[in-house]
Amino acid sequence: MVYNSLFKNILNSLLPVSCGLCNAATDSHLPLCQSCLSELPHLGTACNTCALPVATAGSCGKCQQHRPACEQTEALFLYQEPLSQLVQQFKFSRKLEYGCLFSCLMAKKLLSLPEKPDVIIPVPLHSSRLRSRGFNQSWEIARQLSRITGIKASHKSCQRVKKTPLQTGLKASERRRNLKQAFAITENVKDLHVCIVDDVMTTGSTLEAIAVALKAAGAARVSGLVVARAVL
Repeated sequence: MVYNSLFKNILNSLLPVSCGLCNAATDSHLPLCQSCLSELPHLGTACNTCALPVATAGSCGKCQQHRPACEQTEALFLYQEPLSQLVQQFKFSRKLEYGCLFSCLMAKKLLSLPEKPDVIIPVPLHSSRLRSRGFNQSWEIARQLSRITGIKASHKSCQRVKKTPLQTGLKASERRRNLKQAFAITENVKDLHVCIVDDVMTTGSTLEAIAVALKAAGAARVSGLVVARAVL
């Protein structure tokens, strides 16, 4: 299978390392040992629209009342320690081996979906933030996902045209206000199923703003795939 061969190639491209959490030998090319990997805070049963934890499978009451433009969101983990530590090291310390790990784990989820997307796009950074950070962590994940799954990825389909303040600590309403008209769709997405990829979903405002722009540009379906879901 394409997934299996590319998964092995990516892992083999990484140098053998000690576990990033416990420093034990991993005995593999994975940046985490199997014990620490198994103890990451998996999401479990969640709303199939917004990925918030729920008691029973399906859409939560809020999503049933007000259907988001992003019709389905999948997350692997809860944004809690020690997963949050790995995400922050990937994002701010350029520990790219964690990006490879996230991509491989997310590929399993993506390939298990009954309706696979036509194209994968990352949440874009504004050009000024991209220059200061040096890379877009969402694109690192998206391009590896494309290599593993064979699904096209594009970092040109959606551009962040409005520089917004950092969203950390803001309420959902403030985040939505910040993100109004922040994104522009710059490639043809008409009649396509587009999957938006990001590292962490907090309130869902960013994914929703991009989904609204994609739907306005003619996308037939918009879904989301993230490493972790924060629960506020």
